[in-house]
Amino acid sequence: MDFFFVEYRDPIVGLIFLSVLIFLIASAHYIWRLFASKDAEQKLGRFIKKFELASAHKDLLRNEALNFSNLTFLAEIFTKSGAFEKATQIYLIALEKAGSKDEQEQVFLALALVYFKAGFLEKSREVLHNALKIRPRNKTALKLLKIVQLKLKLFKENLELLDCLFELGEEVESEREFIKALMIERSKSTAEEKRAALLGLNFKDNAPLKRLFFEKYGLFKEQDFEGICDLLYKNPKPVNERDAKYYEFFYALNLVEARQDFRFKNSNLKMFKILKDNAFKARLDFSYLCLECKNIMPLFFYHCPVCYEFNACKILLEVKNDEEC
Repeated sequence: MDFFFVEYRDPIVGLIFLSVLIFLIASAHYIWRLFASKDAEQKLGRFIKKFELASAHKDLLRNEALNFSNLTFLAEIFTKSGAFEKATQIYLIALEKAGSKDEQEQVFLALALVYFKAGFLEKSREVLHNALKIRPRNKTALKLLKIVQLKLKLFKENLELLDCLFELGEEVESEREFIKALMIERSKSTAEEKRAALLGLNFKDNAPLKRLFFEKYGLFKEQDFEGICDLLYKNPKPVNERDAKYYEFFYALNLVEARQDFRFKNSNLKMFKILKDNAFKARLDFSYLCLECKNIMPLFFYHCPVCYEFNACKILLEVKNDEEC
């Protein structure tokens, strides 16, 4: 058999065959990249046509004098002013002028956020999927997609998404149990079945889940006072009086008897008690601080509406004048 392959022993022949093989592989790769690039351009074109609206200013915005940076800057201005329709159209034109995958990803993220703010959740979700096709490990896109799917009640999809965030080093176990609780709440089970299923979840060291238990069913699971104080004020009924913080709160509301040698530690509650005892019009007011982005919201949130972080809400309590009393 070696007789038939004697020519391969010549190093020059071997080098020629190796060069031909490399050339064929390189040519095949080039042709594949060419067709893949055309396919990507066609998909991008179909995407733009799918979302764009008729506009008399499109030709002006497509002018070569306006580059990618100009268009994205202009779109950001319209987004901040609330002109979402104009912003989306400018972003779509910017997408046509995007010269790299990074620029396309930037536009997809910005466009998804505009659709999200405008309330077009399905469109936002589709755009985010396009962004993740470019860079699947984009945490910002994944977290925004999580919020979009949460609003669309796509809980199973969110459980799969949490697996992706876990692979990226995010702590997701508490949020996983919380989403399971939302799934139970949305199920067609009876109230008793829902309650039993909720109690089967792992609520240890899970402050949001404990708050949900208390908010929906009034179940006390050794919640930290700071996590449910606003709920206790809305429905004042003494619970866990053995805890000093709980007792102090209910004493300020005149719902429990004074203890011997009791002294206030919370200055706001002390002030509230003094004002109410002296017939002043006062009330407790609550605001909600995101520990991640430091934005303050008027309503409680499990996921921050600005940075989308889970379990980052700190409840702030203060005394205010109440003219309606």
